[in-house]
Amino acid sequence: MNPDPSHSELALPDVVMQTLENGDCIQLLLCKPVEKQVSTLKKVTLRPLVIKEKPHYQFALLRGRQEVHENLPREESFQRIMELWLEHFQEGYLFTQKADYHFRKSKQGNVSMKKHAPTKAEQPEIVTHNRTKQYLIPEGVPCDFLEAIGVMTHAGKVKSVQYRKFRQINRYMEFINEIVPSLSGSGELNIVDFGCGKSYLTFATHYLFTEILKRRVNITGLDLKQSVVTHCQQIADDLKCDGLTFNTGDISRFQFGSKKCDLSISLHACDTATDAAIAAAVLADTDVIMAVPCCQHEIYQQISSVPQAGLLKHGILKEKTASLVTDALRALVLEICGYRTQVIEFIETEHTPKNLLIRAVKRQPRLPMREFRELIHQFRSLKDLYGIDTFYLEQALGERFQKLCQKSGHVMTGIDG
Repeated sequence: MNPDPSHSELALPDVVMQTLENGDCIQLLLCKPVEKQVSTLKKVTLRPLVIKEKPHYQFALLRGRQEVHENLPREESFQRIMELWLEHFQEGYLFTQKADYHFRKSKQGNVSMKKHAPTKAEQPEIVTHNRTKQYLIPEGVPCDFLEAIGVMTHAGKVKSVQYRKFRQINRYMEFINEIVPSLSGSGELNIVDFGCGKSYLTFATHYLFTEILKRRVNITGLDLKQSVVTHCQQIADDLKCDGLTFNTGDISRFQFGSKKCDLSISLHACDTATDAAIAAAVLADTDVIMAVPCCQHEIYQQISSVPQAGLLKHGILKEKTASLVTDALRALVLEICGYRTQVIEFIETEHTPKNLLIRAVKRQPRLPMREFRELIHQFRSLKDLYGIDTFYLEQALGERFQKLCQKSGHVMTGIDG
């Protein structure tokens, strides 16, 4: 709570710290970063939170286009917010029940503040992390497809051994629901699920769009195993799932046809099968791409780095590093190809070691040239750092991706000829 004396004139105003201490803060926003680099923090948003009946604050830190969250006990939040303010930002807004405050670092080297009428005077919603989870498919409510795949009983009770899968299905549906505004608002949606396997998430996608969102869909589940495809198609037929079909086929040879693809999904497609699915979706100008990668072996065979030798000499660490580098390269390729990309946790780590979801939404408007060039630089630098000569996704996108990387006159929102 006691800032460095050298920073005393630039410290947060007393009213801000008092409001944080007594819990009257509805929201605190720090913005206008001191530095202008792409990698710097763009803004920080703070809001009250309750975890295990104890007051906390949640920090949402936006860096570039990526947002990460930190949850800190109230007493630990004060020093954190002070450090962020002193080191990174020039302007801030505090919202309380009684008033709004706008404060900024002035040219004279101190902090000025203006008080305004409250704009968030309604009772703030204090989020709690230990309340009962409200799922898109609630517990206790019968659901035909969950019964058909053995997750629920006919009465709607989740089987104890299937509760993990029940949570995963609902979490997955939340991720899909979040990207709905990025899809076409009317008409039939065309969706492809690459490597659908037993297809419980394919059925979840169909249920979300048809039963909850009341949309017409044309969903294709694709898998190499004929026995799996036959079994899933039988379930779809028995449940009368309109617009849901399953086909046998190789991802790398799949053709989207004349219909535009709205959403591409690939969940745990092994190694370069994930890249094949991403490449097919990008080349088809798909609006939203979602991939949960699995078994990233390609880069493991190539990865080599003198500066990282101490890390890569251990097999398990090399494997984890190769997986992270692979997914980082995939995210960068999607950004270069005109997508706003996030790499986020799919489900909790205690349930599966493969828990990263790459979610890419076609970007509007176009990315500024400076940021576009920075993406290409990051992509090439990452490959060079780890001695990567070939990358399947880059090859699968072919000559058009190479031309895109070489462009200097304008930036596209997707790949063209």
